[in-house]
Amino acid sequence: MKPLFPTLLLTLLPLPGFAATPPTPAQIEAAIMAMIEAEKTPAASAQDLLLQSMLTPRGFEHGPCFASTTVTGAYECLVGMEIGLKNRYRMLRFVPQGMGWAMQRADVDAPVPPRERVRELLIEQLGHRAASITDTAARDELRAYQQRVQILAVDDCELHSTQSPDIRCDITAGDDTERGTYPQTYVFDAQGQWQNAAPGNGR
Repeated sequence: MKPLFPTLLLTLLPLPGFAATPPTPAQIEAAIMAMIEAEKTPAASAQDLLLQSMLTPRGFEHGPCFASTTVTGAYECLVGMEIGLKNRYRMLRFVPQGMGWAMQRADVDAPVPPRERVRELLIEQLGHRAASITDTAARDELRAYQQRVQILAVDDCELHSTQSPDIRCDITAGDDTERGTYPQTYVFDAQGQWQNAAPGNGR
């Protein structure tokens, strides 16, 4: 069998124009299944049929979609699915095709959170840390830094692993006196909003 999600571009190209809204979950699933059907080779034996069945995605989990910054009209979506005995999460690109969508590419770059949202989430983290400090002077110093801190760069965002929907980024933050770069891990809530991953989750 051919690979389930080839990383090379397929021969599908987006139609002219811009899709104002991203594909729906049903359209995403239909596009994935259409691509898989197109990639299948005829089963030569019962074992081949069993293998194809095991590698057919099911149990889809849909994260947010983002307008592609490289392909006009395309959307890149975080999609989870069961393949065999494992959950797999991928960033997939979809392009308009006819009245629906076609999957164009797998494993595109992860989205990058806006700097202002990164700052909000860092301030939230620092607030939790300050609340756990019993020394008054140290707590006050951290809370003062919490108000001054700025996000200087957000780099190298990627899916933390194919087994989870977490996105890890290198965050450069600091104030006028010090700065540093730290890995931070994010998840999406039900509304597609960036949130801090739970402590210990991919950190």
